[in-house]
Amino acid sequence: MKKIRFTKYSLILFLGAVVMFTACEDLDEGTKGSISSTSFYADEQSMNTGILGIYSILHRRGWGVDVLAAYTGADDLTTHSGGNKWVFLEGDQFNLSDGNQRTNGIWEGYYHVINSCNSFIENANPVDMDEAIINKYKANAHFVRGLMYFRLTTIFGDIPMPLIVELDPDMKKTPTADIMTQVVSDFRFAVQWAENGRDEDPSVADGMVSKTAANAFLAKALMQLTGYPYNQTEHWAEVKTITGKIMTDGVYTLMNDYSANFEYNRQNNSEIIWAHQFYRNSWPIKTESRWYGAFWREWMDMFLEWNYYNNYPEGFRKNYCTTSEGDLSAEYNHPLLTKLLYGTETEKEDEFVHTWQSHNDMPGMRYAEVLLMYAEACANTGAASDGYEALNMVRRRAYAQNSATQEDVALLPADFWKTADPMVDYTTAEGDFVEAILTERLYEFTAEVGGNRWLDLVRHEKVAEANANRDSRELPLIGDPADKALWYAKIPGNEVMLNPNLAD
Repeated sequence: MKKIRFTKYSLILFLGAVVMFTACEDLDEGTKGSISSTSFYADEQSMNTGILGIYSILHRRGWGVDVLAAYTGADDLTTHSGGNKWVFLEGDQFNLSDGNQRTNGIWEGYYHVINSCNSFIENANPVDMDEAIINKYKANAHFVRGLMYFRLTTIFGDIPMPLIVELDPDMKKTPTADIMTQVVSDFRFAVQWAENGRDEDPSVADGMVSKTAANAFLAKALMQLTGYPYNQTEHWAEVKTITGKIMTDGVYTLMNDYSANFEYNRQNNSEIIWAHQFYRNSWPIKTESRWYGAFWREWMDMFLEWNYYNNYPEGFRKNYCTTSEGDLSAEYNHPLLTKLLYGTETEKEDEFVHTWQSHNDMPGMRYAEVLLMYAEACANTGAASDGYEALNMVRRRAYAQNSATQEDVALLPADFWKTADPMVDYTTAEGDFVEAILTERLYEFTAEVGGNRWLDLVRHEKVAEANANRDSRELPLIGDPADKALWYAKIPGNEVMLNPNLAD
């Protein structure tokens, strides 16, 4: 498969394909110069173009600051009551409405991506092309569709699950357990058929799915199935097997410097297994990330909850990710997240500025998450001691031998986090191993894509516990976090009006 980073040229190619597929779905060849979507896929070039377009739509529509509205009920991020922040505040106060602009944006954008995947899977079947070649492209469509359904069902619960282009306007909701079964199936297809040089060399510039990435997301989906509302604990053994193999393969590793995953000059490093990729281009061909806008000084959608900040383990990671000092922190009476302050390139090489939209990539799966999934799988398969080192490597990297700055970390020996450090290493005397893993996940993945903290709280049924000792400086709760019905966003009201089968 062609090794790619998405370029303006490739996106322009696909825009025409998208328009053709959506506007001319039923046209035959020769109909006033248009061709059907089935006929379009005649060779590998057209197959590749179609997949490039799916990723383009994913990065434009499939994620962004919208999704934070569904995750603010966790104990890490909060917002304020001014201006248009009510869309995030509803989630923080367990009061999400069916008219929430952000969760409605998630719904619309994710289903847009899913429909593009369905169209490719349904129509990309060139005559006389080897099945293995077809499937290496379809692996990408299955991966993206699985990712979108994973995020949709963990946000909304029971949802409609179209798997073909022709939609049923009266479609009923599919139970979330069945949605997750499809997610697992899509990821397994990608594991079987994906071809990507990043499986052997993380420096390869290819934004498509690799077997490693598909396996990591498969493990994540299976891990989610072990907890609420599925409670399919039999999946822990496979989670351990999958993540253990990624570790023993030795292709991916932790970066010495935690910050190297978020700043400039770090695309395709050895820790980022898969990322959302962004390029700033002229309208309408653009894929800017607006994730940075949530923490941009002129917008300031998001802050850190006080309990989160006060309990954050000391060390380099905390110094890099957070601050409670400065005018903005005082103005909003909350600590700030400094982890994502790098925004986009300027005209000067390797110079970045903090801005509301960016072409700086955002990691979607890091090796650190593989390590912590492995550790939790060990804890749940009677082999907890096998997972201690996986947890400790993440903790050591975060502590960075008591380094205070990035300059200090740069002086540390390579792979220093592989060496035992009694200051931070987990021991049985510390207590609950699973709780130690969840705590590490809380601080390691703050504000990254996927809402890991929220998913962990739901999976372990700890939503109410995490909100029980809410700091008095936080905005007061409206809904009861112990009410599990409030753990899911409401399906957009306009969708229910059009299709009453989607009503609760």
